Amino acid sequence: MEVPLFPLRLVLFPGRQLPLHLFEDRYLQMLSDLLEGDRRFGVIAIRDGNDVDPLPEVHRVGCLAEVQQVTRLPDGRADIVARGVQRFRLDHRHPPAPYQRATIAPLDDAGDDPDPQRVAALREVLRPYLTQLGAPEELASQLPDSPDHLAWLAAAAAQVDISEQQALLELDSTRERVDETLALLRRETSLMRHFGSVGSLRPPNPDGAELN
Repeated sequence: MEVPLFPLRLVLFPGRQLPLHLFEDRYLQMLSDLLEGDRRFGVIAIRDGNDVDPLPEVHRVGCLAEVQQVTRLPDGRADIVARGVQRFRLDHRHPPAPYQRATIAPLDDAGDDPDPQRVAALREVLRPYLTQLGAPEELASQLPDSPDHLAWLAAAAAQVDISEQQALLELDSTRERVDETLALLRRETSLMRHFGSVGSLRPPNPDGAELN
């Protein structure tokens, strides 16, 4: 499967929204091509360098994103909202022309069932964590029933560095992801009790593109 590739200094998870402000010619061209196709592109976290480099060093696992909303601005720029769809493994990167493209292999999780008690514990930790971060009340009070969706929400909410988020994305098991996100949120909750809330649900600004 070949898709446009958008390296960013963030990790996108399935089910999560990604607002972007596009202003570079290459990404405006990518948007035009996406709207003529299936609207899907690959988001992958930069390991070293930045996204103004022709081929920054990136991680090997990313997330397919689908464009959901597009707002064209008078000066030619565009605001878009994309949504994470599915993890993928990066198999081959093609030379930029004008934007990057890559051959990828979609990834599915192993068909395991997480421990219901661990899922319940994750839900109990996640709810006050989201509230502390200033999330909308309806998000904290109406958490997903699916363990898979719950773990992805917890992974996206965790205010940790890119390497830890990337490790969560690369896990092939919902059981492991529930366990790992539970451990992370317990650690972060403990830190917040000592130092107060440090962070928000808003991801960092990636180089070369602006987040709304």
